[in-house]
Amino acid sequence: MKLISARQAWREALHESRDSVLAAASERVKLGKKGRVVGETMPSMRDSNGRCAHMLAAGLVQSAIGTLPKPLQHFGHALYSPVANGQDINVAHALVWLTVDLDGYPAKRKEVAYWMALAAIKSHQAAVNGREAWGPGRVSEFVQDWYGTKVSVSHWARDWAAIWASIANVVDTLDAKALKPVAAVIVRMSQRVGGGICRWDVHDREHVAEDRSTAYATRREQSVMALRERLTAMDNQQLRRWLGRMNAYAAAYRAEWGSDVVENPGRHLIYLDRVGEYWFQRQRVGDVTKRVA
Repeated sequence: MKLISARQAWREALHESRDSVLAAASERVKLGKKGRVVGETMPSMRDSNGRCAHMLAAGLVQSAIGTLPKPLQHFGHALYSPVANGQDINVAHALVWLTVDLDGYPAKRKEVAYWMALAAIKSHQAAVNGREAWGPGRVSEFVQDWYGTKVSVSHWARDWAAIWASIANVVDTLDAKALKPVAAVIVRMSQRVGGGICRWDVHDREHVAEDRSTAYATRREQSVMALRERLTAMDNQQLRRWLGRMNAYAAAYRAEWGSDVVENPGRHLIYLDRVGEYWFQRQRVGDVTKRVA
């Protein structure tokens, strides 16, 4: 499960098309099965890591949803949950109706507006899922179907446009409130290194490098001596492996920092000390020089 947007995360956190890794085993225990039967179809146990990652992300999103007041949870489920039920729709409808301010309108107009509130939820749901929002004609059909009252489309701008705009604004506001904790989860997870995300899109690289170098300077001598003692204790085969890892590390570090390594060496003391120890060890063991580029 990729955390792309709050709406997508809400929907996918409540949907898993496959059984869990232990579901098949649990079912077999219930049936008293032991071993496998010839020709029996078994659920795939592959990609257990992927399922665990999905469950982790889904759990974080579900936990965020759980921090919302109950009415807002139902409102979000009505819009995004793949398992939304009648209770979700009813509570969402009531929440919109109780939030919107229609003081000053006659009672007959408010009766129709009550069903417009449900239409506004349906319209918003269509819009956020890539379909067209409802226009006056569609709203009129909905009210006619549900309440039996015809809304004049020809007089929409005069009689109903302001009411519809007020209801739609309430739906937008409630949607933003419902999605806020889920969006916070996505922001927090996006700050983790990995998944094609560069940490410097989130953090100030100059500040991080300087802080890291300052902290390292206080223990620099001890760190260099500890590294040298560890490498000296290695045999040639172990040392070759370390030198190979150092080559990969140095290439990745230069690709990340570029000319800043030369222009601002004070920021890169850890890297420079490791490179210095790399060349010291290559000179110490002659045959390694021939084998490692």
